[in-house]
Amino acid sequence: MRHHLLTLAILLSGLFSASAQIFYKIEGNGLEKPSYILGTHHLAPLSNVDSIAGLHEAFREVGQVVGEIDMTIDQMTLGLKMQSYMIAPSDSTLSSILDPETYSRVSEEFRQWAPMEGIELPTLDGFKPNVITTMVAVGMVQRGMPDFNPQEQLDSYFQLQGRELGHKIIALETPEQQAELLYSSTPIAEQAKSLVEMLDDPEKQMTNVRRLNEAYIAHDIDTLFEITRDEDTNPEFMERLLNKRNADWLQKLPAIMAEAPTFIVVGALHLPGEHGVLEGLRQAGYTVTSAE
Repeated sequence: MRHHLLTLAILLSGLFSASAQIFYKIEGNGLEKPSYILGTHHLAPLSNVDSIAGLHEAFREVGQVVGEIDMTIDQMTLGLKMQSYMIAPSDSTLSSILDPETYSRVSEEFRQWAPMEGIELPTLDGFKPNVITTMVAVGMVQRGMPDFNPQEQLDSYFQLQGRELGHKIIALETPEQQAELLYSSTPIAEQAKSLVEMLDDPEKQMTNVRRLNEAYIAHDIDTLFEITRDEDTNPEFMERLLNKRNADWLQKLPAIMAEAPTFIVVGALHLPGEHGVLEGLRQAGYTVTSAE
């Protein structure tokens, strides 16, 4: 359980090597034109786009953009679709789960990491702890990376740019599916425990945030994957977060790519590993090579 909530939020170094890639070309297996897949890091600055060689050219060549969820819909509508999963039962609010001393301590620490000035923990008492953990993670990234803007994320950037170019936007999941995973697949008591751990040792969490961002900026998804795997001690959650979703996406992507050249944008942690999307595409008969 430890650290997996930070992995969600960010769901998230050194010289380039042969495996230091985040952008790939997909060919073969009946495709008339190549498709592409980009691994993103949800807490990385948008400026990273310009460091990826060949990306803009490839983006103009495709006819559709695939993302985890459709981020071009109205944000209020998106929030309403996810809201019911974010609200804690009346008998399981954070203040009722934690003892008074712990609640007071984390409330004080929360003030240091709130993403916006003036937000107090008691005003968020009706939300599940994972919601608050996400806010803290964003606050930590804003503190450690001043050029990060939570309103400018790579995933939404490509969908919005694609819409302007007339590309079809396709979602692999619904907002409700993602909200259920993020906020309802882990017991609230465990969510609260992880939030307390994060706020009791913020420097350790900041170190993890920096390591993940450094690995992503270096385009090193293998290191990104290794850091997350080493820091997370809940294999059941990681199975739901990565492997199960990868398998579902791999059932959908062949038909999508057969329809038109496609630009796929998903979290970088979904790409590497024996159960990753890249290996799954290769097993399905596609040729997957670096596009950088």
